[in-house]
Amino acid sequence: MLSRHFSHLFYEPKQSLQDADREPASVFDIMFHIALLSLIPSVCTYIASVHLGWNFGVEDRYFVPADKALNISLATFILLNAGVYGLGYGICWLAKTFDITPSPVHCLELAVFTSLPLFLSGLIALYPVLHVDVSVGILAVAASVYLLYVGVPIFMHIPEDKGFMYSTWVVTIGLVAIVTLLAASIFFMDLIGAI
Repeated sequence: MLSRHFSHLFYEPKQSLQDADREPASVFDIMFHIALLSLIPSVCTYIASVHLGWNFGVEDRYFVPADKALNISLATFILLNAGVYGLGYGICWLAKTFDITPSPVHCLELAVFTSLPLFLSGLIALYPVLHVDVSVGILAVAASVYLLYVGVPIFMHIPEDKGFMYSTWVVTIGLVAIVTLLAASIFFMDLIGAI
């Protein structure tokens, strides 16, 4: 089960990732954890938008109507799931460049581990102050990139210097994916009339 590796991922990342590599998770377990983790930012953002109100540094808090916030949260949930699956696919797709043939499930498992800090940073939405949330988000991105650089050599069974290059390519794919998902989310929210 993936969650037992999550418990010590932040204070022993290398050991945790090595343990996860030795005991691969099942497809169902990975899918369950992706869906469960995607709920964290989706639900927390809904609660903050409807019940707590966002503080953008101006006098009044900004509230979003419940129906629009529900649409935004649903879109967030779908896009977060798609993002993790896309990252897993990108990790597998790049493996051919480095003459490796990992299991797609193993690649997806690595994507879940590297995405964990980003999912957990969704909890900060319950304190809806923009500059605080952005600061925590930047720290979560840094932690995710660190876990990727540590995890790729372990999960792909390659030397660290080769893993560094592999990880850099995955980060590049991740940046392109983030821009694509942001554009898709704006299009989707405009389509459903949430903006």
